[in-house]
Amino acid sequence: MSAFLRLACMCALACVRGAPAVSDAPDPCVDAVGAAEKALTKINQDRQQGYIFSLHHLSNYNQAPHPKGSAGVIYFLVMDVLETKCHVLSREDWQSCEVRQTHETPVYGQCKAFVSISQEQKDVRLYSYRCRMRPAPASKIGRLCPDCPSRIDMDSEEVLKAAKLSLEKYNMESGQPNYFALLNITRASAQGGFGMFYFAEFTIQETVCANSTDISQAPNCTLMDCEFAHKGLCKGSHSVARGREYITVSCKIFEPEAAEKEKERHLLGGEHGHGHNHSHTPPAPPKRPLGTVVYLPARQQQASLPPLPDSPPPFPSFTEEGLEEPPVTLLPLRFPPKECSVAHSHSTFIQELFDEDLDFNQHILN
Repeated sequence: MSAFLRLACMCALACVRGAPAVSDAPDPCVDAVGAAEKALTKINQDRQQGYIFSLHHLSNYNQAPHPKGSAGVIYFLVMDVLETKCHVLSREDWQSCEVRQTHETPVYGQCKAFVSISQEQKDVRLYSYRCRMRPAPASKIGRLCPDCPSRIDMDSEEVLKAAKLSLEKYNMESGQPNYFALLNITRASAQGGFGMFYFAEFTIQETVCANSTDISQAPNCTLMDCEFAHKGLCKGSHSVARGREYITVSCKIFEPEAAEKEKERHLLGGEHGHGHNHSHTPPAPPKRPLGTVVYLPARQQQASLPPLPDSPPPFPSFTEEGLEEPPVTLLPLRFPPKECSVAHSHSTFIQELFDEDLDFNQHILN
């Protein structure tokens, strides 16, 4: 073949590769993964307690045209997820949140969601979801990191003491105008060494009392019950070692959504020439969650995995969830090929947690 002919062939091949695909068929991997990412965002926005979930892997999925035709596509998604360090009160994007590492006792699980997405990929509606989560086994972490902190009961006396003392320290040093009170303890761990160290993560909320309130009167302070009340997430620790007491604390206060909206209105309307002496209205009653999150105990024993079924299981029924629209009949679930993988954590330890857990390997709704 002459050099000219070879060059002509190369140019033709380049043109073919560079030309847009003539098929209008969407890439099922791109669509399914995109649906999972959007669904998880909606799930995190719907939740009022706990930590934001991050998408680890799209386990399997199903899709069908929406009964209304032009409305788009309905998906049933089975998503392997990981707990992040961001609390849902922060309203942060899950893709910007850090998942917990091995020494921090990762929490892993699975969310199964029913969602519709418009053809323009803009309107996303979450119908229902169920998530089940559990912490990594302490024995598995201990083999890799014997000196790392271990999870303990959040109701233990030492954990409550650590939260109380660290919150007192925060109120004394924060410079906040109002006193903050404890809402919920969200994580607890302990670590030995030259003394016992107790660690607590907990949420707090602004009260009606000034920060100068005598600490003996603090238990009488009521929570600020309005849409402008601030909440936050704190990490504190308490220990007594070599005859000395150590207390640490760091808190992140979240700006309430109502305050952000008020700020936007003022920026759009310019200076209004008035002070902020208006009365704060009570917050709207909390909306009914669209789904549930259940926390299971850590798995104690490693089990052998059953073989994968020869055919995918049938699509589950959501009739008991009380959906506003009737469920549709869909094809069997699909097992995404490896190129559909969206694992945001490439840790071998994390993948082993999912691979060894029968509860998250059956690919059915239970």
